[in-house]
Amino acid sequence: MSNIIYGRNPVKVAMESPRKKPIQLYLQNDIQGEVIIKIIELANRLKIPFIRLDKFAIQKIVGYPAHHQGVVLVYEPLGSPTWKDILTKAKSKKDSLVVFVDSVEDPRNLGAILRTASAFGVDGVITSKAHTAPINSEVIKASAGELEKVDIAQENNFTGIVKEFRENNFWMVSFEADAEMPLWEMDFSQGSWGIIVGGEDRGVRKIIRSLCDYVVSIPLENMVNSLNVSVAFGVGLYEVIRQKQGSRSC
Repeated sequence: MSNIIYGRNPVKVAMESPRKKPIQLYLQNDIQGEVIIKIIELANRLKIPFIRLDKFAIQKIVGYPAHHQGVVLVYEPLGSPTWKDILTKAKSKKDSLVVFVDSVEDPRNLGAILRTASAFGVDGVITSKAHTAPINSEVIKASAGELEKVDIAQENNFTGIVKEFRENNFWMVSFEADAEMPLWEMDFSQGSWGIIVGGEDRGVRKIIRSLCDYVVSIPLENMVNSLNVSVAFGVGLYEVIRQKQGSRSC
């Protein structure tokens, strides 16, 4: 049972997503709460069959040690955007922002990155299929279902795609601990930007880093050497958005 989503909010969001066709809903026998009521209402309205099971049967569906919160949805994917779709959408705007995820292997980190990207309204996320964790139920759970609200393309030829965006007037920047230029000295207020996110241990691969127009660091104190990749991404993305919003209000 590969196409499953678990967790209360992720399931609720997925049930309403145009990108997924719900097939079957499983609910734990004694599960209650406001979100559960809304999920049942959605299931009835959308005519999604649901079955009540005990918590051990639910756990068997999702596997151990997944924390399912008593809710599992089986679905059929209805197609995903490609990098070309994201580029076309981004080019239709004056100042676009696209995220490129190069080598993030931990599903929880990837989920957190996607949640942050969705929260700040980026124009799309492109991940390296060969070097980044796949979008699975664990990633969906970690994102709290927010990845349903942002265009995500999992692609091969990641290097070639970064080059394509550069040729279409995107500035590329990555956040690296060893970079000399501090994040705060960058000017993100104008133009379209691609933010490249590297892996937990190695950062951005050399071949991808060579395509960056800028490599910047996040200044840290108190002998802290680095931040978790999803935290660093959140800090960097906030600064980019802050500058862009500031330029629009001038």
